[in-house]
Amino acid sequence: MSVRLTWPGRDDRPIETRGARLVPVEPPPEGSKGRVVVGDNLLALRALLEEGGEGSIDWTYLDPPYMSGADYAHEDGKGARTHAYKDRWAQRGDYLDVLYPRLRLLHRLLAPHGTIWVQVDHRAAHLLQVLLDEIFGVQRFRNAIAWRRAPPLGRQVQSGQFPRNVDTLLGYAKGDSPRFNRLHVLTPLKEGKPRWDEAAQKFFTLAPRGDYTDESVSRLEREGRIHRTPSGKVYVKYFLEVGVDGTPLKPRAVDSFWDDVPPLRHVSPLERTGYPTQKPEKLLERLLEATSNAGDRVLDCFGGSGTTAVVAARLGRPFVTVDESPVSLATTKSRLAAAKIPFALERAEDSASSMSG
Repeated sequence: MSVRLTWPGRDDRPIETRGARLVPVEPPPEGSKGRVVVGDNLLALRALLEEGGEGSIDWTYLDPPYMSGADYAHEDGKGARTHAYKDRWAQRGDYLDVLYPRLRLLHRLLAPHGTIWVQVDHRAAHLLQVLLDEIFGVQRFRNAIAWRRAPPLGRQVQSGQFPRNVDTLLGYAKGDSPRFNRLHVLTPLKEGKPRWDEAAQKFFTLAPRGDYTDESVSRLEREGRIHRTPSGKVYVKYFLEVGVDGTPLKPRAVDSFWDDVPPLRHVSPLERTGYPTQKPEKLLERLLEATSNAGDRVLDCFGGSGTTAVVAARLGRPFVTVDESPVSLATTKSRLAAAKIPFALERAEDSASSMSG
């Protein structure tokens, strides 16, 4: 039996999609790479379901409020601050009232091969994981990626507890065979001296045979990846890549702890927009490259500074990004324009409400 999260006011009634629509604000440009939608994201999700039906989105990411109890402002680099959004909630149930219906609609929108990624921190991760278990199924859980968003500094170190400097990206699949592309990063050798393989024309390091079976050793030997000592001991060769400066580098599989994606303060000033909770492009780039393919339709319903849209377009994935904040809209439009990414600008409307008004 699955665990069910309950709170006062939880609403499990079906979500009506009829009447919701996306209306062009201006004629879409030629060669549009995606859509920027202005308005309430719940209404926008209803409209996307009406428009494309269930399974019409291949990949989705959301970076919602974190229940931080703070107000956030955009800084323009000259000291001027403009209110961006509020992250204050009278109680946790109010927060869940916002996330629950949106997650239900995202589940319906997601294609069978698609995945959803929800980025939060210690304040909400435990609640949302239970909620996602219920909506997507415990068996659809893929990963809880820990991203170290900043080194432990200042007040965090002096706080009398381990520094809270990690975001969690909760990943769930819609179906049994979600997209996944294995990624590797290149790291300097920490110990040992690389050897040269004349046949492969590559540097390599050695590791003990470990639990490889005789059959696996035979296969690796045919691939030129077995080294035998004069005494007959078997080692496995791991070939190295060569950096731009000629230094041998070791490929390492990307796992679920990401401490090599620098926080925004350490990226190029050209990337920083002044939006208060902007995420680095490298974070979305890795996530998209690993869990989606070129041509996949990408959705971010808490668009913020537009990072998902910019990265998706660069990687050849058509995007839909949604936000109702004027600061978010201005930041996203400016950023896409600077990157020369053409996009359609649309507004989420409820035709039933507009007719009755």
